[in-house]
Amino acid sequence: MNKPISDAEYAPEPSARRFDRSHADRSLLAGRTVAILGYGNQGHAHALNLRDSGVQVVVGLREGSARWSQAADQGLMVTSVEEASRRGQIIMFLLPDEVQGRVYDEQVAPQLEAGDVLAFAHGFALAFDQVRPPADQPAILIAPKGQGHALRQAFVAGGGLPSLLAVEGPHPEESLALALAYADACGALAGGATLTTFREEAVTDQFGEQAVLCGGMVELIQAAFETLTERGYSPEMAYFECLHEVKIIADLIHAHGVDGMRTMISSTAAYGGLRAGRRVIGEESRTAMRALLSDIEEGRFARDFLAEQNHGSPELAQQVEEEREHLMQRTGRGLRRFLDDCRLTDPRVDPRADPHVDRETE
Repeated sequence: MNKPISDAEYAPEPSARRFDRSHADRSLLAGRTVAILGYGNQGHAHALNLRDSGVQVVVGLREGSARWSQAADQGLMVTSVEEASRRGQIIMFLLPDEVQGRVYDEQVAPQLEAGDVLAFAHGFALAFDQVRPPADQPAILIAPKGQGHALRQAFVAGGGLPSLLAVEGPHPEESLALALAYADACGALAGGATLTTFREEAVTDQFGEQAVLCGGMVELIQAAFETLTERGYSPEMAYFECLHEVKIIADLIHAHGVDGMRTMISSTAAYGGLRAGRRVIGEESRTAMRALLSDIEEGRFARDFLAEQNHGSPELAQQVEEEREHLMQRTGRGLRRFLDDCRLTDPRVDPRADPHVDRETE
């Protein structure tokens, strides 16, 4: 695998790493076909947005995929992964991380021709050597920062999402120009784009998921719920105070930053939060975070994850089932029957969706 483009090559100043729609030249996509491999969360958004931007698109799926008729009904050309890879000059991988290496080796690589470009929405496959293109093979990363459903919704409304971009292989300036054109056409440049590397995107994304979004935050919520219920407080009150209201604060932070959030909550909440936060997240938690980051950087997490997937994910399935029976989850299932009437979530955003990939395996 080629050495990632260094920051020094593209970013003498921090602002040089940021791009907007004025930097994109969509004419670079003229005469090219984009093969979208996968038609799930990200796949459908990329395919439809590119198609609506006038780009020639073909969707590649495995025979018998439940997504086949869905893509065809939406007016897209659908064929096998092999045929889509043969027809495309840009081949975009929007498949689960654990299958990308096999799909590349068995179905994509034999179809590649000179001038073809590999594209990804997540850096995992190249960063952890699951896909090993030859030294002369260009690869680009266009990683929208949000779910595919949100990308499609924003695009239809005339906007889009911010994104991360990276390039590997020969002719990095040409690859970056192509990545910018793709990002603009699929709605991933409306909020600007930041230049990174495949490895930086993959490592920071996994760390954020594990330390905060899908790991640390969930465990913090559950620990707080258990602390209240162990003292005799009702599960319903614990659910509202420790889980339900997370969305309120997350929305404020998302829109106004942490400092802005502090000015928009009660003085009681602001004082209590500042006083207690570092008591809860102390040096022990920071040490654990540093260990998590080392596991990711050194490839141990990737190896464990791929081994688990190769064995059918028994540990993951068991832990998910155990978590499902926790008192907090049972309380939430009961309350959400009533909370759904509040319409606090957008029904068009699939709550089960991963922000990166199609759950279809091919």
